[in-house]
Amino acid sequence: MKMNKQTIWLVTMLSLMVVLSAYYMITGPVEPAVQTSQHTQNEQKEKAKVDVNVKTVSKEIEEGSTLGKHDFFINYHLQRDTLRAKLTEEYMRILSNPDAAKKELQEAEAKINQLMKIDKQESTAEDMIRREGFRDAVVINQNNHVDVVVQAEKLTEEQVIAIISMMGKHFRVEPAQISVQYQV
Repeated sequence: MKMNKQTIWLVTMLSLMVVLSAYYMITGPVEPAVQTSQHTQNEQKEKAKVDVNVKTVSKEIEEGSTLGKHDFFINYHLQRDTLRAKLTEEYMRILSNPDAAKKELQEAEAKINQLMKIDKQESTAEDMIRREGFRDAVVINQNNHVDVVVQAEKLTEEQVIAIISMMGKHFRVEPAQISVQYQV
C-alpha cells in the first residue's frame, strides 16, 4: 500500500495530538513546587490548593479509583505512542529530504510501514483481550516473543490458556513464545 507523505505526516500528527490530549485530560494541570524560603501569601494559597488536590487524588486511590490502578496501562500506552510518533517523524524527515538516497527512502518507508503494522497488531490484540472481560491490557510484540500484561486481581489457569491461545493465533507464534502477567 503506497501512501502519500503528507497523509502519513498528518495521521502521525493527529495521533500525537489525540494522545497528548488524553494525557492532559487524565493528569490535569501540574502545579510547580513551592520553595519554603520564599513564601508569600499567593504561594501559600497555591500550596494549599495543591495539598487539597493531592489529598483528593489520594482519597480517590484509596477508595479504589481506577485512575491509580490504571496508571501503569495509561503511561505505557502514552510512552509507546510517543516513541512511535518520534520514530515516524524521524523517518518522515528522511522521506521528505530531497538529498536522500533511494535506498534510504526505501528503508524509511519500510520502517514506517513496519511500525504501522506492529501498532495495528498490538492494538487489535489489546482490544481482543478487553473483549474477554479485562479492563485493560498491554501487548508487546518483539522478536517473535509476545509479552501480555492484563489488568486483573488474579488470573485463572483457564484465562491464561485462553490469552495464550488468542495471542498465538493472532501473532502466529508458538505458546512458548508468549508470556502472560497481571497487574492490579
